[in-house]
Amino acid sequence: MKKDFFDDYFDDDEEFEEEEPPRKPKTFTKGFIAALSVCLVAIGAAVWTTVSSVSSYLDPPITIREGSDTSFDIPTESSDTDGDRRVNATVSGVKADSDSEADKPVVFNCEPLKNKKIISDYSEDPVYNETLGDYRAHTGIDYEAEVDDKVRAMGQGVVKDIYYDDLLGNVVVIEHSKTVESYYCGLAKTALVQAGEVVSAGDFVGTVYAIPGEAAQTAHVHVAVKENGKWVNPKKFMKANREN
Repeated sequence: MKKDFFDDYFDDDEEFEEEEPPRKPKTFTKGFIAALSVCLVAIGAAVWTTVSSVSSYLDPPITIREGSDTSFDIPTESSDTDGDRRVNATVSGVKADSDSEADKPVVFNCEPLKNKKIISDYSEDPVYNETLGDYRAHTGIDYEAEVDDKVRAMGQGVVKDIYYDDLLGNVVVIEHSKTVESYYCGLAKTALVQAGEVVSAGDFVGTVYAIPGEAAQTAHVHVAVKENGKWVNPKKFMKANREN
C-alpha cells in the first residue's frame, strides 16, 4: 500500500525538477562606457580626416602669392612651315635670342684669339695652298696661335653643330641669326661647348689643335662665316670694321 501511495503521489516528476535561478541582467561599468566613448570619438575623427583629405585632393585650393602675376599664357602651335624655328634654350641663365632679336644685324665684338695676328686673310680669288699643292679660294681668316690656346666665340648665338672635317679638322658652328653662322676650325677633339648651348661673345668654344688641309702653316685657327649659306668675309660683321 505504501508503495502505491508514493507512486501515485510522485507520478508527475516534472513538478519537482529544480528550476534554474534567473540570470541577472548584464550591466556595464563606467570604465567600459568611457572607453567605448573614446573609441567612437577616435573613429569619427578618422572618418572626418579621410573625407577632408579626399575633398582636398579632388578640389585642391589655389594659393596666389601677394603681388604675383595671375595671368597665364596658353601655348599655341607654331605656324612656321619652314622648319627653321628652334626652341629657345637657357644655359647658365642666358636666354637664347627671340625672333625679334634674331632680326637684329649680327655684330661680332670679340676676336677669336686676342692679340694674335692674321697670317692668311679671306680671299675669293684662288691662292696657293702649300699643304694641298694647288690654288683655291681661302674662305676664312687664319689667326696665328699656339696649340691649346683657347678660342672665343666672336658673337652671341647658339651652338648649332660640332663635327670633324677631313680638311678643316674639328669644327664648332655657332648660329648667330637665321642667316649668319660662324665656323671655328682646327680645334681639339674635346670642345668646350655642346650643341644647343647658348654662348655670348667671348665665351670659350674650344682649343687650338691642327688643320689637316693647312698643316704646312704654323699653328693657327681658321675662322669662317656663312651668310645665307655662302662663305663671306668675316670682317663684314666685325665691330671695328662696321664702325669705320
